[in-house]
Amino acid sequence: MVQDIFNEYAKFPQVRSMAVGGSRAVKRNDEYSDYDVYVYCTEPIPVKERRRVLEQYCDSMVLDNHYREHEDICIMEDGTELNIIYRDLDECLATIARVAEDHEPLDSCSTGLWHNLLTGRIAYDKGGLLAAAKEKYTIPYPQELKQNIISYHMNLIKYGMPSFIAQIEKAMKRGDMVNITKCVNRFFESYFDIIFALNEKLHPGEKRLVQVCTEECSVLPVNFELNIRLLCGSMCKDPATISVVNTMVTELEKTIGQVLT
Repeated sequence: MVQDIFNEYAKFPQVRSMAVGGSRAVKRNDEYSDYDVYVYCTEPIPVKERRRVLEQYCDSMVLDNHYREHEDICIMEDGTELNIIYRDLDECLATIARVAEDHEPLDSCSTGLWHNLLTGRIAYDKGGLLAAAKEKYTIPYPQELKQNIISYHMNLIKYGMPSFIAQIEKAMKRGDMVNITKCVNRFFESYFDIIFALNEKLHPGEKRLVQVCTEECSVLPVNFELNIRLLCGSMCKDPATISVVNTMVTELEKTIGQVLT
């Protein structure tokens, strides 16, 4: 069914390439996994044209969702969720170049687009543009990027003003549950970006990060999984949980010192 959609989308003149990404691309899919399909375009495909194709294969759909990226979210006839993410290939490659070539860290998932490019299974590629990009960026992890990601995110976590540690502590003292969740989430974004940089691995995205780290990363802070569980389980219950954040940062700093010295 997905292949049928690929065949129809390949007829659109705006489409340059298509790839299957997410957990299915790296064979981590389970019974809860959806289909993530990336469509690289020269310009937007009109909604009515997309709807004409998708309504042939999907029972329900929400088109033109912009919560994260430009997406169509559909439920196919077999009950599987299909997420079609539309990207401008030139803009996507420009962002990857900023990271892979200019060694510029991003606010979260610095190497996420790069990982997505390399792990995506190409389904259609007019002129071989996507395949050429995959070949170009199949390179060793840049040491300067590693250093820059660590420095940038440690500044956000601890050394900058206001630091994530300070923001989390203030939210916990207030008992502001919504703000605690928001601040801890931002902390985790930087924390995991550093973890993947330390291990010279591209960031796989936002899901199942603890599992990926414990299975694939050889360099982890002491009590990595335990401290994450303690923080997530108590962050909205006890202001003293800030001690767990401080411990996580201390162990992260120790790990950074062991790797970089």
